Amino acid sequence: MSHYHKNSDNSIDLRQDSLFGIVRGPLYGHLGTRADIFMPQIHQLGAHLTRLFLFWDQIEPERGHFVWDVVDTLLEQLEPSDDVWITLNSSSLWATRHATNFQPPSPPLHPDEYYHFVSTVVAHCQGRVRYWQCENEPTNPLLWEGSVQEYANLLKVFSRAIKDADPDASVILAGAVDAFHASADAQNPDAQTEQDFFDYLLRESAADFDAFDLHLYGDLYAITANIEAVRQKMAAQGYQKPIFIGEYNGPSFFNFVENLSILQHLFARMLANPQKDTQAQATQREAVAELYEQMATLPPQAQMFMEGCSPELEQKRHRINCRELVTRSILALSADVQKILCWNLANEKVDRDNLMHLMFDKYKLVDYERGVFKQAYPAAETFRRMMHALVDVERVQRIEIPERPSIYLFEIQRRALSPLLVIWERRDTFSGEDEPQTSFTWPWSTAQALAMDVFGKAILAEVHDGYLHLPISITPVFVG
Repeated sequence: MSHYHKNSDNSIDLRQDSLFGIVRGPLYGHLGTRADIFMPQIHQLGAHLTRLFLFWDQIEPERGHFVWDVVDTLLEQLEPSDDVWITLNSSSLWATRHATNFQPPSPPLHPDEYYHFVSTVVAHCQGRVRYWQCENEPTNPLLWEGSVQEYANLLKVFSRAIKDADPDASVILAGAVDAFHASADAQNPDAQTEQDFFDYLLRESAADFDAFDLHLYGDLYAITANIEAVRQKMAAQGYQKPIFIGEYNGPSFFNFVENLSILQHLFARMLANPQKDTQAQATQREAVAELYEQMATLPPQAQMFMEGCSPELEQKRHRINCRELVTRSILALSADVQKILCWNLANEKVDRDNLMHLMFDKYKLVDYERGVFKQAYPAAETFRRMMHALVDVERVQRIEIPERPSIYLFEIQRRALSPLLVIWERRDTFSGEDEPQTSFTWPWSTAQALAMDVFGKAILAEVHDGYLHLPISITPVFVG
């Protein structure tokens, strides 16, 4: 397992391999999609850790009949330096309470059959997969059809199967959304449900997992509070376990207050027809289609997430995305996370009227169609740039400036490399880039400094009389 320790100044040392990763996506080789060769693209972006999703029905479509094509395609493309995190979903047409080959997964009809499935998959991987996760975001009814007690029972069987097949593997608790900070209840009506669900698991299932998975899509500046809240919850139970960020990206559609009424309308339309499966899918498609009919009247904060928005809004969203890849990463690292994986590498082409397409499609780093990786989006270049800057990172520490609290300044310690500063100014996510730059001065021990922002643009940094002088804005800048 990864390990860390706190220094005397309360900063954090991060000493682990494969700190950064990229999620491949939820449909790898499933539902008619192709199990492709994708690790070269992960490597090109500077990462050696990937997370992907596999389903019971995908691997054991009939009792005792295992199909290994997808798993073997994954294993055969791995290099010795690669780490793999698999989220295993109990979705089955024959073995679970809710018969499905995709979502939502549900409890197995016979736990011993589930144990056999999990242990067989782990044994087949022969130690080449280090991290195994039992389901994903179980408080979402689309992603888990069961109670918290039923999930805890599933996790117990899952953990035993993993450890029996590979004692060196690590078990990751199902992903939690970032709704744990003190003000979350006021901002998110589902926050208490999330907290109650995971409070139960942290109390009753401590022996059954090795790491906690937190997903960071919410309030950017609540990231450190969310991470610390999870750590305090574990401390209240008398233990600490590593915190992994299994998914993160930004901005999210729901990060903007202008979009909340739109979401409320969408969900009201869908809840008015609470049928499952094909009827429910038709209802949500109709709701999103209606939204597209009104696109010209929607706020720009909503339009920029939609397919076919203006080039100006498309580029603006790309710029915000690039900034948030860096700011979310730096804030999470400063709060002592041991893994952080960006969502996601690429998406299969889907209809624009799919709600998940509206919410998450534009997070993709690389364009992809029919098994072929195409152009990289600006966020991919920013991710690669960040990987280069943060190579061999050991410690991330925020330096607070009381007289200028809107400035976020971090010192990055790197093995065998000189320290690095990362700096930005907190502003409105959407309009902050339109404000003028402000000047920043900081003590500097060398005769010169090089500065570059997240877009790869050189920033004029001058050193005079032992002080660094440079302009700053909402866009993070690396200074070394």
